[in-house]
Amino acid sequence: MDTRSLARNFSLIARTPLVTRHSPTVTPMNRASMQLFLPLCVVASLWAIGCAPKSAVTNTSSTTANNTANNTAVVMTPAPAVRSVETFDAVWETVRTQHFDKTLNGVDWESVRVELLPQAESALTQDQARAVLMDMLSRLGQSHFAIIPGQAAERSPTLSTPEEQVAAPVSKHVAQESPSTTITTDVDTITSSDATNTATTPGGPGVCGVDIALVDGEPTVLRVTPNLSGARAGVLVGWKLLSVDGALVSDELRPLREEIARETDHNSTHARQLRVALAVTGNHLLSGDSGEVRRATFEDASGHEQVVTIAFAPSPLGSTKFGNLPPFSIAVDSQIISLPVEGGKPVRIGVLGFNIWMTGASEAIDQAIDTMRSCDGIVIDLRGNPGGVGAMSMGLAGYFLATPESLGSMLGRDSTLEFKASPRKVSAAGKRVRTISKPLAILMDARSASTSEVFAGGMQDLGRARVFGETSAGMALPAQATELPSGDVLLHAVADFVTSKGTRLEGRGVIPDEAVAPSRAALLVGRDGALDAATVWICASTLTARANKAAASANNETVAAPTAIPTAPDTSPR
Repeated sequence: MDTRSLARNFSLIARTPLVTRHSPTVTPMNRASMQLFLPLCVVASLWAIGCAPKSAVTNTSSTTANNTANNTAVVMTPAPAVRSVETFDAVWETVRTQHFDKTLNGVDWESVRVELLPQAESALTQDQARAVLMDMLSRLGQSHFAIIPGQAAERSPTLSTPEEQVAAPVSKHVAQESPSTTITTDVDTITSSDATNTATTPGGPGVCGVDIALVDGEPTVLRVTPNLSGARAGVLVGWKLLSVDGALVSDELRPLREEIARETDHNSTHARQLRVALAVTGNHLLSGDSGEVRRATFEDASGHEQVVTIAFAPSPLGSTKFGNLPPFSIAVDSQIISLPVEGGKPVRIGVLGFNIWMTGASEAIDQAIDTMRSCDGIVIDLRGNPGGVGAMSMGLAGYFLATPESLGSMLGRDSTLEFKASPRKVSAAGKRVRTISKPLAILMDARSASTSEVFAGGMQDLGRARVFGETSAGMALPAQATELPSGDVLLHAVADFVTSKGTRLEGRGVIPDEAVAPSRAALLVGRDGALDAATVWICASTLTARANKAAASANNETVAAPTAIPTAPDTSPR
């Protein structure tokens, strides 16, 4: 599963300023500082149904920074005072009127305006104006409040015309999402072994099939997708990322670690954002647009350095775009593993992972689950998945719930929307099917956020799923994207979310039933701790169910069941 393309969408944020909370001065943002701001945007994908992107003004043009071909130089963009003040007012008023909490989390919003308006009036560049806005939003102390630079929001691959799509049905195109539109993908392109080669949209978000997670405190390869460029370059699970194009990973991590060490409240929003930033640093560094190439240095199992060249290409499933947000690559991976059981039939477990909750992934997800209906259990891997369209959580839950049970409620300022599962009665092929009642495991890590947390937390509180891995990001506020007079986009929370048991996920995250932190030593020998724990649980549940069924069929006579739980499969490479 490829997640670094999500981070890549916000690479232009590196050109925006950052101010430390309550900082009296504005300074340019370096790459390390950008990591603090990055996750706030990445995990804030628009996930609330009914929250269509809106514009704060009409007939406005974007003022964007010009960048050199190597994407490293910065050209400061003038910010006319009237535009800066107009944008400041738009952000301040939007938050005041649309924040789900009328008290604005206890913040004196009028005082914030009085304090920061003079800075907006004196801003000489777009970067400085953004810094003031980010300072203002940081006072709320909540996730899903951010300014996305206009050049990042406008960044989009070349769109093919309808005629081109008819003439070349296997080509990929960018799908423009809307709350009422479902995007479908040609079945042949999902299953084609050479889909990567036939994919188009050059210049759009690229993938390489290497997922980097924080393992033992260091960015390490967690998964490698077969047949993509990372696998072809020889990258292996468990390798530690040392540098990308000469940029040392240690240099990127140091400022974050120093700021984390200075934090006095480790449960604050700022502290959580720092930890998530640390977790996504590897994927951010190893990212690129389609057609770009990165030279990466890894440390292998023997401690030797391995230098590889990795090319980025469009995702085999294409990419998708939602309103004012940048385009996202779609990645859906699935497999069925079979574990032999002494004295009995094998235990078959379906494993499904996807990188973002966007409807462009729906068809591939539906097809994968339909192939797993005969399995003894299913694992849904949401590690590294930052969220997306919230309504998809209800659809996915419907595969595993026979009745429209509630995953939780979206609490707006004046309304409440319940997230009820949509039981699936018909397969993707149009055949009537039954609800999947076999054991369901969900894998999470610190990069799992928003809709991933809604689904996992909701299913966990319903007692329908068992969660394995690490505590999630704790960034679970439904958000809306609003265009600003400057051409930038304001991402702002419009609701809170609580599970059916009243569990508030914002600031808490989904706490796993079985905590399993990844280990580099295990990864290097082909073990995935969280997946192994999930498969062991499914195997134990399956053998118990088989024994009970056999006993019942034998008129309650005691029947000896296989006692040896199968060894979890070798999961490398994935």
